[in-house]
Amino acid sequence: MNFRKFTADLKSNTRFLREFLAAQKGKNQMKRKTILSLVGASALIFLSWKSFANTYLEEVKVDNQFIQTYQSREGIWIVPGKVKESLEDLYHKFGTSEREVRLLNGIHDSGKIQNSEPVFFPYNANYTRNLLLEDKGREIFTSDARELIWPLSFKYSRVTSRLGRRWNALHAGVDIACPNGSVVIAAADGVVSDSKRDGGYGLRVVLSHPQINGIQTLYAHNSLLFVKQGDKVKKGQVLALSGNTGHTTGPHVHFEVRYQNVVLNPEHYLPPFLADKESQVAIAKETIQQ
Repeated sequence: MNFRKFTADLKSNTRFLREFLAAQKGKNQMKRKTILSLVGASALIFLSWKSFANTYLEEVKVDNQFIQTYQSREGIWIVPGKVKESLEDLYHKFGTSEREVRLLNGIHDSGKIQNSEPVFFPYNANYTRNLLLEDKGREIFTSDARELIWPLSFKYSRVTSRLGRRWNALHAGVDIACPNGSVVIAAADGVVSDSKRDGGYGLRVVLSHPQINGIQTLYAHNSLLFVKQGDKVKKGQVLALSGNTGHTTGPHVHFEVRYQNVVLNPEHYLPPFLADKESQVAIAKETIQQ
C-alpha cells in the first residue's frame, strides 16, 4: 500500500464529508449521525493502517557474558577445562543436573563431556533472578523482523573495513574490530547451515534466514563456536566468541550477507553503526519484574 496515496485519499474523503455535512445542516439528526460515523470510520481505518505498518517490530534480548541462550534455555557456555570448578560443582552452582546438560548439548549417556569443548549449562530460575538483581541482565532492543542487527555490541567495537575492493581483491563483507572473546550474536532468527573451521575465515558460522528472502549471514575469525549445524537460533542469541583465527591482521568479526552465494552489502540490511551512542539504542534492560 502507498502511504502517501492513502493519506491523500483519506484527506480528500474527509474534505468531501465535511462539505456534505455543511450542505446538510438543518437535516434531521439521524443523517448527521450517519455521516459522523463515516468520518470516524475513516479515521479508524487510518489508525488501523498505521498500526499494521508496525507489526514487524519486535523486542530482542541480546545475550551478554552473563546470560546466554541455547535451545530456548537461559544459561552460560563454559569450557569445563578452563574453569576451576568440577562438573559437579557447576551443576550445583547453576541449579541443573548432568542429565539436563547432556540433553541440551546432545551428549549421549555413554559419551564423555569433553573438558576442551564448550558446554551449555542451563540456569535455574533462582540463579537467573540473582543475576538480574546484580544488574547483569540482557539489553532489550526494538528491531524490525525483516532487518538484521549488528553481530556485536556497539560498545568497544568499530567498523574498520567495508564491502569493496581491498588489496586488489573483493572484500566480501564488513569487518568489526573488537576485543578478543567478545560475544558474537545472531543478526536474525535462522538455522545454522554450517559451523566449522574454514581456511582463511578461521572458525566461522553460517546462518540461513528463510524469513528474509532466503539470505545467509556469515560470522568469521571466531575463537570459539557454540552452535552446530541444524540448530535453530533467535536474533540476539550468542553464536560464538570473537577471535583472530584464519587470515587476519587483528581480532575482529568478519560479517557477510549472501543470497544464493552472491555477495550483498551487509549495511543495506543493518541500522547505522552507532559506536558512541549505545545508550540510545537499547530501550530497556532485563529486570526481575520481567
